[in-house]
Amino acid sequence: MRRNCKLILVEGLCGTGKSTLAERLNGYLAKKDISSHFYDEGAVRHPTSLNGHAFFREVEYKELLERYPIAADEISSRVINDESYYLIPYRESMAPFNGMEALYSELKSHELCWTPSPVATLTEFTYLIQGQWSRFANLASTSDEVYVLEAVFFQHQIHDLLRHYQVDDYQIEQHIKGIADQIAAMNPVLIYLAQPSVREQQIWISSIRSKHHYATEQSIRFMEYRKKIELRLIDLLPFATYLIENENRDWEEVFSKVVWAIGSKC
Repeated sequence: MRRNCKLILVEGLCGTGKSTLAERLNGYLAKKDISSHFYDEGAVRHPTSLNGHAFFREVEYKELLERYPIAADEISSRVINDESYYLIPYRESMAPFNGMEALYSELKSHELCWTPSPVATLTEFTYLIQGQWSRFANLASTSDEVYVLEAVFFQHQIHDLLRHYQVDDYQIEQHIKGIADQIAAMNPVLIYLAQPSVREQQIWISSIRSKHHYATEQSIRFMEYRKKIELRLIDLLPFATYLIENENRDWEEVFSKVVWAIGSKC
């Protein structure tokens, strides 16, 4: 294990093996008596993802508490307060709000990430995302545990930025570099899994997962664009990065390369 590395980021396009290899890596670390936590992109109580969080500005938040006085204490106990911004996790464990459909609907309508239209400005979104990564890094600094995260450093960020804000390449670069600055003290290692042909990869994964929209021309062009951005970002990050090609889908070989990349031996 690389000295003082407390974060391993596993990235790549759909079907490159991110989840499987990241979870296997977590098990490998455990066998080496290295305490670690693995979070896939949809994990409950994810330490960096703000999916399933409602966003309110200060005035909006106070008005929310006034509208739902019965739930005010419960909301206040969950909220993440970042200056004049408030984030309320509502997707997980909604039991205390049972029977309060209006409240749940309002929280959902203020969703920060999973939304058909953004509720935050680009500046607010970037600030909130980077703040969450900063809180994660501060929390991680108090323990010796290693975190293995997949698809949240590149994939989630780029998808949200392009879908909600139609940003350009420079804005994506600044957003990602801002996150990288927050976690640099964790001495991260980023593993990027790739296939030579995005088109072939999309066609293959669409058949495996029975999701035919993955192989549409629009989806293929988007993934080609995403890969281009991500490969450029790899060279700009202030920590160790490794590009691992898995053209033959030889998962044992790929995993061996992943282990080597984090400084261990199989």
